[in-house]
Order: sequence, then structure tokens, then C-alpha cells
Amino acid sequence: MNRIFLVSLVLAMAGCTTASPKQFYRPANAEAQLEISGRFNQISFEHQVAINGETVISGELPYNYDAASFSGEYEGRTVTSDCQWRKKVDLSCLVSIDGEKAATLTF
Repeated sequence: MNRIFLVSLVLAMAGCTTASPKQFYRPANAEAQLEISGRFNQISFEHQVAINGETVISGELPYNYDAASFSGEYEGRTVTSDCQWRKKVDLSCLVSIDGEKAATLTF
């Protein structure tokens, strides 16, 4: 009985995580482009940004739907994610690398 409950709980938590479509960005004077993706957990309000599969930003948004900003680092570059809610339903996060807009992640 406990196993069924635990498996159900894990599946419910995984089902409440939304992933944004991958986007690509090529920094100035770079040959290779970066793959930017994001995840948002609708229960814990945890927001993550990954570049080339490596999580560079992880943080929790406020439960009152206020805007929030997060920062991290990828290969010596500063990465920021500025998140805003639209009508408390859609989450949009503008990801910048070294001050240049790189992607807009939507959840």
C-alpha cells in the first residue's frame, strides 16, 4: 500500500512540472550556439534554467505571483532570468547572457 502511495505521489509531482521549448542563442564572436531550456514546477514554484543541459539557475518564485529575478553563471558569463506572470496563469521568463537577451521561456 505504501509503495502505491509513494509512486502516485512521485508521478503527481513529476506531472506538475512544465518544460519550455528549447531555444538557441549564439553569443557575439562565438562559433557555437547555446541551447537554452527551462522548467517550472507548479507545486513548489521552482524555476530552473539550463544551458546545454547544465542547470545554471534554480530558485523559487513567490507564491503571490509577484515578478522575480534570478541569476547564475555559465562558463564565466552572467546569466539572468527575469520572470513575470500574465494573468496569474502564464509564466514568461526573459533569459539574458552578459546583458544580451538570449531567450524568452514560457510555461
